[in-house]
Amino acid sequence: MFERNLYDGYGIYCESRFTVGEYEGFEAGGKSYLLLPKEECMLQEDEMIAFSEYMRSIGDISVLEPLVTLQKRRSALIDGQEVYVCPLPDVGERQGPQTQVLTPEEKGAHLATVHHYGKQIPYQKRSYDFFGQWAKLWETRLEQLEGWYQQILYEGPQSYVDESFLFSYPYFMGLSENAIQYAVDATLDDPARDQEKPTICHRRFTDRTWIVITEAGEIVKRPTAFVYDHPCRDLAEWTRDQHWTEEEFYWEKLESFIRGYEQYETLTSYSWKLLYARLLFPLHYYEAIEAYYRSQITEEKFKLGQEFLRLMDNEHKNERFLKEFAEHILMTRGVGTNQVPPIDWL
Repeated sequence: MFERNLYDGYGIYCESRFTVGEYEGFEAGGKSYLLLPKEECMLQEDEMIAFSEYMRSIGDISVLEPLVTLQKRRSALIDGQEVYVCPLPDVGERQGPQTQVLTPEEKGAHLATVHHYGKQIPYQKRSYDFFGQWAKLWETRLEQLEGWYQQILYEGPQSYVDESFLFSYPYFMGLSENAIQYAVDATLDDPARDQEKPTICHRRFTDRTWIVITEAGEIVKRPTAFVYDHPCRDLAEWTRDQHWTEEEFYWEKLESFIRGYEQYETLTSYSWKLLYARLLFPLHYYEAIEAYYRSQITEEKFKLGQEFLRLMDNEHKNERFLKEFAEHILMTRGVGTNQVPPIDWL
């Protein structure tokens, strides 16, 4: 079915298949291709293509560009999934999945160049323009969470997860409100706000966002990962991912990443406030609760419930991280308490 769908959509004969990380690829006619699920793209398709073409036009050929199908479309149904088929650059022998080839400093510097050129793309209103919208978006998610809380409170808890949710909600509501207030205050009070510009960045930037395709460390960038937002979104999400995926958080690694970034783009006080606001917003809690209460499959719901309970057991780690971030990073980088006031109850 895969080979037939590929031929019907693109007129390409698949000779062999491979995987790179979580993505499928194939070989055909001496070239390599990667399949990117359409569903992971948050932009409108024409915006994604415009971003990809723009980045490639300024010399970043690591940004993948979807092929056009025989039917003049940008995506095709392959094995029951709508995907983009993207040629990989000819960079020699591929390798298996790898998440870290660039050092943190090199990654920070490379990210800064992406942001620098991303700011220069001709502006027009985007379908997913998150710049300046964080507080509003977070308020919407908090309202939904409160709706579930009130419903379970009214009906009575039916499981350990319900009980844990009822017990933990007031704390995470307070954390969410602090994050919202930080973002609002920064926008209203910080004069550096007027200097800030949105840029091409990523929905969730981590060490796995750019895909390593060779032993030499060559990377490719998925256009399906792009969004249009404040650049510190990427810095915050990379930091968040390091915090949750590493057994121990290494402040030196974060310092190195920021140092590399600031070789090209110096972070303003406004950027630091937004970065900390994004870390304060308990995204892990929202995603765990939303996944659990939306699930309709018993086995899946049980697994999600267990993950949520484990997450609650580790929340002390997150609380300590947020407190240490304010002390270790904000203070040492000259962002004083008058600019980013501490949260006393953490």
